[in-house]
Amino acid sequence: MLPPPDAQHAPPADTPAIVEKSDEEAAAVAAVDEKRLLRKLDFLIMPILLIIVGLQYYDKAVLNSAAIFGIIPDLHLSTTHIDPTTGKKIVSTLRYSTASSAFYWGFAAAVLPAALLLKRVNAVKTLGLLVLLWGVVVCLTVVCTSYQGLIVQRVFLGVLESSVSPGFVLLTTMWYKRSEQATRLGIWYSATGIWSSFSGLVNFGLGSAHGSYPAWKRQYLFAGCLTILASSLLLFVLPSSPATPNRFFSEQERAVLVRRTRSNMGGRIGFGGVWDWRQVKEAACDIKIYIFALMGAGIYICNGAVTAFASQIIKSLGSYSSLQAIALGVPAGIFTAVFIYFFTFLSHKFPNSLTILLPISCIPVIVGAAIIHGASWKHPGVPLFGNYLLATFGSPYVLLLALAASNVAGSTKKAITSGAIFVGYCVGNIVAPYTVFISEKSVKFRSTWIALYVSLGVVMLLSLLLRFILARENRLRQSTTSSAPTSSDPEKVDDSCASSVVSDEEQERIEREDLTDWENKRFRYTL
Repeated sequence: MLPPPDAQHAPPADTPAIVEKSDEEAAAVAAVDEKRLLRKLDFLIMPILLIIVGLQYYDKAVLNSAAIFGIIPDLHLSTTHIDPTTGKKIVSTLRYSTASSAFYWGFAAAVLPAALLLKRVNAVKTLGLLVLLWGVVVCLTVVCTSYQGLIVQRVFLGVLESSVSPGFVLLTTMWYKRSEQATRLGIWYSATGIWSSFSGLVNFGLGSAHGSYPAWKRQYLFAGCLTILASSLLLFVLPSSPATPNRFFSEQERAVLVRRTRSNMGGRIGFGGVWDWRQVKEAACDIKIYIFALMGAGIYICNGAVTAFASQIIKSLGSYSSLQAIALGVPAGIFTAVFIYFFTFLSHKFPNSLTILLPISCIPVIVGAAIIHGASWKHPGVPLFGNYLLATFGSPYVLLLALAASNVAGSTKKAITSGAIFVGYCVGNIVAPYTVFISEKSVKFRSTWIALYVSLGVVMLLSLLLRFILARENRLRQSTTSSAPTSSDPEKVDDSCASSVVSDEEQERIEREDLTDWENKRFRYTL
């Protein structure tokens, strides 16, 4: 949907004036080596985000391994009934599916309020406190003694974790230029694959250790204590914003960091300030935000066959023990990380390719599902390879995050967009476990794969629709804005081209007035 032609944004009364730098200060800033600064930034920020996101994946994956180490009978997560027509005993895992989904009930309810809250407060320190509390709640899983208690625990866990991934998307847009964001999103989101392998190895060790204390409780205590330790990285290490004085960057380096981010023309840099209700209204009218949310839901329906039931599906492929099933799942994490790196590298190599690469990145996932569904299970190596391809669904999701981060401006609107995508993520994850029926082992979990084919097919079509919408808007802006980029092809206009025709003073005004992508006619959408 195109913005109204008269959309304007008056600067707030307390907006500071542009401060002129002295020749000496300007020379000192100019002397900063931007490539060296970028490497320094990466070495500081990326490991922290990678660790926290990995832990977020890990505590969810623990439920998968706990399922084959006793949590299902201990907390009564399965029920048994007799089929009246056949007289056979049928085991239902509906309770386990519900427990898996309960995390996302809390997440979905809290993610939009959390995203807006992060705009009002010191987001980094707030995230650190929430990560600390999340670690405590993970540890408290061991005191659950019933199905109902586990449901309550997982809802609270979802509420606490709801701010982390949306907050990290906003942090990435705050520290990096648009052309750099897909690669950095890929780096920290690849933690879902790296930690998937790590968690498999750790859970293998914890499960094989002898002792009277239940193996699944040892797994949860380890995950919770590790999360509590990791919260200190946000509380005491990560700077609050590019402009915040800190021990890692000099004043001149901070000036370069602010200038780099300002070139995104993404609105106000950093956190704090009031909610802009006009941006809330604009976000509600912006069709691309709804498309982003639908795509997030479609991609994460794949999660039902990967996170919640992966080990159980692997066990179904052959006569594998619980420990062997976990060990055989380890390579899936490596596949996830490698595919994420590959597709984000391509997105950096070929500008304006995100909406093309995203559908392509869905193909390995579909192929993996087709292999499991269609191949003979007499030779489990073939469907096992399909399971590894299935885990690469993280690639299209990273490209979706990059696409959304690059195509929305305005601090409140960006927060809403990030929250909306993760609402879609929650919807997909809530639906996902109900697409897996252990009773369908004889027909190779047919319902799971049908749901996956349909959802990813919709995602691929939506990506191409989004490309058409954004290219049309770029073309319209190019024909009506006198200071637009000079490329004759709107699909070849990237963020560096768009920002190069805007003066530093104009970029500072755009940032100070917190203009949205609708209000700033010089903004160009990344395809």
